[in-house]
Amino acid sequence: MNLPTGQFIILAYCILTIFLTDNIEIFSVSSVIMVILSIIISCLSYFILNKYFILAISGIYSIISLAVPGFLIMSPLILYNNAAFPGWQAVIVFIMFLAGIASGLYNTNIAICFMVLIGIILACYIQHMQHQLNRFILQSNRTRDETTEHAILLESRNKSLLEKQDYEIYNATLKERNRIAREIHDNVGHLLSRSILLTGAIKAINKDPDCKEPLNNLHESLGQAMESIRESVHNLHDDSVNLEETVKALVTNFNFCNINFTYDMGTDIPNEIKFSFISIIKEGLNNIYKHSNATNVNILLREHPVMYQLIIKDNGSTAKNKNVMEYIHKTTSNTGIGISNIASRTSMLKGSMQIHTNDGFCIFITIPKT
Repeated sequence: MNLPTGQFIILAYCILTIFLTDNIEIFSVSSVIMVILSIIISCLSYFILNKYFILAISGIYSIISLAVPGFLIMSPLILYNNAAFPGWQAVIVFIMFLAGIASGLYNTNIAICFMVLIGIILACYIQHMQHQLNRFILQSNRTRDETTEHAILLESRNKSLLEKQDYEIYNATLKERNRIAREIHDNVGHLLSRSILLTGAIKAINKDPDCKEPLNNLHESLGQAMESIRESVHNLHDDSVNLEETVKALVTNFNFCNINFTYDMGTDIPNEIKFSFISIIKEGLNNIYKHSNATNVNILLREHPVMYQLIIKDNGSTAKNKNVMEYIHKTTSNTGIGISNIASRTSMLKGSMQIHTNDGFCIFITIPKT
């Protein structure tokens, strides 16, 4: 709330008017009463700030002023708050005070009425300037807020565009690696395979002892080149796997029930983490298909500062509130070792796995970052 600076100025003006008056008979006795009363009315008007309350209390004060003209001297302070609510009601109150001033001309001197009139004009002017200042501050704050909001929105859009651009670059890089791996496998790999077969055939029919050693060296070199190509293709293929897109494809092809998939991981994920998570999700979905009556599955992949997290949770009732080990033994004894495979993969990555059956079947896996 702003300080009532305008009220202080008008109050000082009214008190100055009291000190300057020569009509001791009228004002000396009632000065304290009218000052206190006007201050109380002004404070109530300032804190309550209700149009109808201010107009009503100003009207009552104007009626008192008609009966006791000395009270007119504090009318600028009363009309200060009244001027904050322009309208026909405020005009009526203003006219009542003017009537009091006109009536007071017969009971007080003209100088006092003139000072009161000047005070009223000053009060209205200060209130108008205060209103303009408040409007300017409000508009300034609105402009500042809009500018800040636009800046935040622009920053958010720029961040989103950069993230999208980084993802597109990452995705394009993976596709290019995959393409290169296919090209090497389909072209260079086939050529090396044919060359190895040809050298093997030549070695088989060769009768010249002088050619035996060079042919053996050539065959061995081609074999080493083939192994190097296979390793390179394997590495390129592993690096070209997009974890998010692969899991999305698994989710799309799973028609047993609805799946809500949440992905919150970066792009620099170790290959062993990616392939383990893909295999675990496959095992989890397979177990849901075989053993659960779930209608909804939630899959969460999230990266934290010190670990990776995978959660697979369904709303099925077949495992609800059952003993975890008994349920796993019952469901896997005749159909496979899916949970054991998941536990084994998690253990190989030095992670931890928890299974809950309080509300459906939930697999909670955390893998520490190395």
